[in-house]
Amino acid sequence: MYIVKKEVDYAIRIVAYLMGKRSLVKTEEISNKIFISLPNTIKILHKLSKCGIIITKTGKNGGNLLEKNVENLSVLDIIRCMGFDFEVNACVNVPDSCKLNPICNITHFFADIQYGIIDKLKNAKIKDFVFDDEALNKIGGMYE
Repeated sequence: MYIVKKEVDYAIRIVAYLMGKRSLVKTEEISNKIFISLPNTIKILHKLSKCGIIITKTGKNGGNLLEKNVENLSVLDIIRCMGFDFEVNACVNVPDSCKLNPICNITHFFADIQYGIIDKLKNAKIKDFVFDDEALNKIGGMYE
């Protein structure tokens, strides 16, 4: 079982790619540069647009661009945009679901893990993961 599904991983990669761009980027370019199928890229871009993370312009001169106010966007913001919300243990998010909770050290153990992960994702800024076109071009040549 994966905690982060492929779609969420792809969304993070798409935003990291767009973070390095200053102008509209065609959907096909995104798909090709970061090795995500075009249907998946379209679906993810739609979700990111609904969350206000990207702007999508249609038409001949259209493309995709990050919103201007996302320079401090966290990995957690993208994960939540994609509809992913996790819990390590049900007792952490719904303490009343367990009668042992007031004395249960297991719940505290899982809570520490869960809140630690959430803090790490919140503090991981997408600007620290920007894809460099030069490096991507080298990788692209390896698969041609």
